[in-house]
Amino acid sequence: MKLRSILHRRSNSPTRNSLSAPQEHLLLAVLSGAALKSHRDIDGRKEYRLHPLDGDAVNVPGQVVRALEERGHLLSNQKFPAATLILSQSGRRLAQEARDSALSKTQPANPAVTPGK
Repeated sequence: MKLRSILHRRSNSPTRNSLSAPQEHLLLAVLSGAALKSHRDIDGRKEYRLHPLDGDAVNVPGQVVRALEERGHLLSNQKFPAATLILSQSGRRLAQEARDSALSKTQPANPAVTPGK
């Protein structure tokens, strides 16, 4: 599924630690090196954009970012006109847990080793 559609999809069913799917995907993207920035226009309106390591920036719904900020999972450097948001310790922990969970689902279990064989 494309990042843009994941971030813009609304989810009523919470996932790991009460994160929605778009929130979890946003934390994973930032953990993977994408830059999340809030941009203000001349009238003070704020837009959030995710700048991946490769490819074009993607607009992120404000409610996704604000919910993560309110829970303390994202922190801002408060720069004008474009602030950069980073993972807090709790945000990094949640993103790492989500990444590890996703990896464990895609990798086959190690075969049991029988002693003496």
